[in-house]
Amino acid sequence: MIGKILDGRYEIISRLGEGGFGATYLAIDRKLPDKDQCVVKHFSPKATDVNTLSHARRLFETEAKVLNRLGNHDRVPRLLAHFEEDQKFYLVQEFVDGYDLSREINRHKQWSEEKIIALLQDILEPLEFLHQHHVIHRDIKPSNLMRRQEDGKIVLIDFGAVKQISSQGMNIQGQMTATVVVGTPGYIPSEQSQGQPRLCSDIYAVGIIAIEALTHLNPMQLPRDPHTGEIIWRDQAKISSGLAQIIDKMVKYDFRQRYQSATEVLQVLQQLKVANQPAKSILRKTFIGLGIASAATVIAFLFIFIPRYNLENYNNAIYGITMKYPENWEQTGTPDRITGNVVKFSSSKEGETDNYLENVNLIIQELPENRRKLEQFTNFYLDEIQQSDPNTKIIEQGKTEFINQPAYQAIYTLEEEGVKIQRLQIWTIRHNKAYIMTYTADVAKYAKYLPTAKTIINSLEINQ
Repeated sequence: MIGKILDGRYEIISRLGEGGFGATYLAIDRKLPDKDQCVVKHFSPKATDVNTLSHARRLFETEAKVLNRLGNHDRVPRLLAHFEEDQKFYLVQEFVDGYDLSREINRHKQWSEEKIIALLQDILEPLEFLHQHHVIHRDIKPSNLMRRQEDGKIVLIDFGAVKQISSQGMNIQGQMTATVVVGTPGYIPSEQSQGQPRLCSDIYAVGIIAIEALTHLNPMQLPRDPHTGEIIWRDQAKISSGLAQIIDKMVKYDFRQRYQSATEVLQVLQQLKVANQPAKSILRKTFIGLGIASAATVIAFLFIFIPRYNLENYNNAIYGITMKYPENWEQTGTPDRITGNVVKFSSSKEGETDNYLENVNLIIQELPENRRKLEQFTNFYLDEIQQSDPNTKIIEQGKTEFINQPAYQAIYTLEEEGVKIQRLQIWTIRHNKAYIMTYTADVAKYAKYLPTAKTIINSLEINQ
């Protein structure tokens, strides 16, 4: 097969994989100027009689149309072509540069609860798109989940439905039937093994992947309760009861007791994240209720400003810091070691129509080893900013100084509950901690309160 040219344009250059349903190849498109790489999937029916081929052909056309519609999603490979040649069926799809999740889910990697939640969300987001189109993947497993190189997102590949083409046969009554169940043992639930997959069959498979990551056990090795059929796994993992209950419901033996779609699971995972307030996702999980911030107009942050108001002192012996804030601003917030929130200062209400109080917030966050350098943390935090809201627009960013140390600053806008807001954030790293100051304001009042915000921010002193 290597070197063969299919449909007059797709030259096979290597084999990517082979299974009971056919083979997958890496190819180049000879009719494109750059000879772009693509993936060619070959399906060959078990039988070649006229009836089998006719049925397989209709099934092939139907599934190709489905794949073509699904390819509109960024995390589903686009269908580039489909054709029949020598009574064999071929799909040509977009090549995804990356690696499959088998590399990540192994016995040598410890998964934190936060990472498990992120993994589940990353898989469920494109799966939600499938389910909204009433499409069942049927073969969710680590090797069919690609971690895309360019952005780290998970892409769904190798849809199980189209594999039915290779599993067609004829029973003794002359009726067409699938001779092999589509799916991978260990990842498919009972109803799918009986040839009756549902949307929640995919949910079961995603739950199994989470259990596999947490327990380091092969899905076929997971013990089951002999009376209920439920998987016994909690004693092998260290996670909160909240997440364990979600996973338990995903892998219920009775499909009627599971979450019925990816959307349902995404909703409960988001509720769990908000309830837990995990520390590491600072932007999305810590700033709930803070409002949205205004931004500075210059990167040079240190300056001399003489306030026209009296300043109060704020001291926190636990964190070893002191700050100053205007006497007409209110100090709010209780220090929280989990979220990293230390203190918040809010402006006075200007009148009955003033529905948004400008504020300055300080977060001090303990950092993991891989984020203790300013560049490492900056890359992480800028990604958090971009992902916090689809309407986020970074206006300006760059290096600066803060508390006499190298720092980084970002200015961005977005909307929250119909209010257009800007946020100015500046951060630095000291003694393996991130010090993050945030000025938040209605965009219309940003300039008015900016000098005051700078006074508060520049007053920070660290005494330890």
